[in-house]
Amino acid sequence: MPPNGYGAGAMGRPLSDEARERMLRAARDIVFDVGVHGFTIDEVARRSGVAKTTIYRHFDGRNELLVAALDGSMSVPPTPDAGSLRADLVEFLTSVQPIFADPAVRGLFLDMLSASTRDPELASMQQGMMARRSEPTRTIYERALARGEIAPDIGYVDAFDIIEGPFILRSLFRPRAMAHVDIEALVDTMVVQLAG
Repeated sequence: MPPNGYGAGAMGRPLSDEARERMLRAARDIVFDVGVHGFTIDEVARRSGVAKTTIYRHFDGRNELLVAALDGSMSVPPTPDAGSLRADLVEFLTSVQPIFADPAVRGLFLDMLSASTRDPELASMQQGMMARRSEPTRTIYERALARGEIAPDIGYVDAFDIIEGPFILRSLFRPRAMAHVDIEALVDTMVVQLAG
């Protein structure tokens, strides 16, 4: 997009925030209706009533619009600050449990993974989106590390796997179990693993 939010041929007028919101709303509906593989700029234009030329002034292409729609469809979980690793993890995992348990989100996650294996650009954008969404986990990790609750030889990547791995695996392979996870018992196991 050109500097200051002005589109090519817009004669000095800023691109319409209302048009952008219509595009994103249509894009979210489409991706949940037909999945990643059926997502097209043409259909976004048709459903939103926004011209394709305007869409391309807001977004470089299909992938950028797709990721923006997905990113906007789910809020980033709040970052707890309860004073201890255990309390932070219980609060955090309780807040994200409904996301992992949602069948529509699970299906979309699998669809996105599948599409990303064949599209390096989409994979890169998706990784950026997931990095933003994992900031609460990173903050929990860094605070606990500073308090001495995590062994110094356990890096963030390994800690992430310990914290979010069980939810990801259950969501993908045992989705019905997500509604009945004993979060406190799960966190007790995580705390022991993270302490080294």
